[in-house]
Amino acid sequence: MPKKLKLILINSSILLIGIILIELCFGGWFSSSNQLSNLGIIKDAKFEFDVRNLYATKKQSITYTRDKFGLRGISTYNQPEKIKILTVGGSTTDQRYLDDSQTWQEILEKTYRDNGKEMYISNAGVDGQSTYGHLKSTEIWFPKIEKLQPEIILFYIGINDFYRVNSDAKYDDIQQMESGGFVSQIKDKSVLYNAYRKLKGIQKATKFEVGHRKINFSRTPYTQEEIVNEKLLEIYDKKNLTAFKSRVKKLIVYAKSVNATPIFITQPTLTYRIRNGVVYGTEATKYLEEKYAYNGVGYYKLLSKLNDAITEVAGKKYVINLSNEEDWNIMDFYDYYHNTPIGAKKIGEKIYQNLTELGFVK
Repeated sequence: MPKKLKLILINSSILLIGIILIELCFGGWFSSSNQLSNLGIIKDAKFEFDVRNLYATKKQSITYTRDKFGLRGISTYNQPEKIKILTVGGSTTDQRYLDDSQTWQEILEKTYRDNGKEMYISNAGVDGQSTYGHLKSTEIWFPKIEKLQPEIILFYIGINDFYRVNSDAKYDDIQQMESGGFVSQIKDKSVLYNAYRKLKGIQKATKFEVGHRKINFSRTPYTQEEIVNEKLLEIYDKKNLTAFKSRVKKLIVYAKSVNATPIFITQPTLTYRIRNGVVYGTEATKYLEEKYAYNGVGYYKLLSKLNDAITEVAGKKYVINLSNEEDWNIMDFYDYYHNTPIGAKKIGEKIYQNLTELGFVK
């Protein structure tokens, strides 16, 4: 055997052994805890974050806590049996940079108490998750939490599904999810694959400005002009919405299987503002898949398609529409998507008001 070929084989063997050892030690092949960690679920942790660079605050830092089950909530800490409302969503549900006492879940719980009602609410938000990730939570995470029997599950969704276009939609294929198989096992359990996925997510978050950062809205121009690529509209109508509705249906099936009522909440964002029925969107043109142009008004049009799909599948009685509220302003957000404590307070109070109007508060 040539010396060069022998060297290549030896190095390849060492690399392969190294990959196998990493997967065995840190992957989710034998450890459910590692599997949850690889999927972005933090357990039994307490962090202090300096938030002065994100929004005006009297406190230099906030406390972010997750219990041993991976849930966030003061009154339900390590007590899943108390949970009456479970909230599921991405970073706008997780609220990484709001104090434990400032999340919209805590405001919602306090509003119940202020109205003479006892309600225990827990936060199962995971930064970066779309409805695909929420389905994985129902499959891999929630069944492992003993005594978790919520009466209501609030799904706060839409924004993270907006960017799942074209090649991403292939990964979101509902048939692939149902068939499982080796590829699905790798995506669920491989530490290396999930490290790649997280790095790709960070790159995408930076590109589309969905990561946590302070936006100077006084320097952000808005326009009434709509920019949205016709091909992008076609992809949404023919492909994305079909897959999205399938995922929403499966979330409903899960909620009902655990005897919980599924309620969906559409998400507000400052990529657009609505005033007197007129939509004003951010002026800057952005691109999906490097070729499909849209601006803030176009974003509103596409997000509305997702919200309409939720209503079509879940039914109007089970949808709280916060996306079209006209009173969102720059005090409510520190970037286009994430809320300040003021915004979270408004969300919690609005959810309570809507739950009352829909007949879910008695």
